[in-house]
Amino acid sequence: MEVGRDAASTTNSGPSPPPFLSKTYDMVDDPSTDSIVSWSDHNNSFVVWNAPLFARDLLPKFFKHNNFSSFVRQLNTYGRKELSKALRLASQLSW
Repeated sequence: MEVGRDAASTTNSGPSPPPFLSKTYDMVDDPSTDSIVSWSDHNNSFVVWNAPLFARDLLPKFFKHNNFSSFVRQLNTYGRKELSKALRLASQLSW
């Protein structure tokens, strides 16, 4: 599964991203999770390399469930443009 992300800008103004997207960003951005989920080669999307491990090991650390389908459904509630904007904002807040 691959999900898009715009390149980070250098400003930190404006509203905070939704908690779901901040947690998702933190999970993907953690180098220790790269064998399970990581940024794509162009750093503009993320890839879940191992969905069973993602659901079993990572989701419960960041969310109150371990259901991969629920995670995907939650991602899909954000339009591609809105998702990219929120992940970009989360990246700005993590710097």
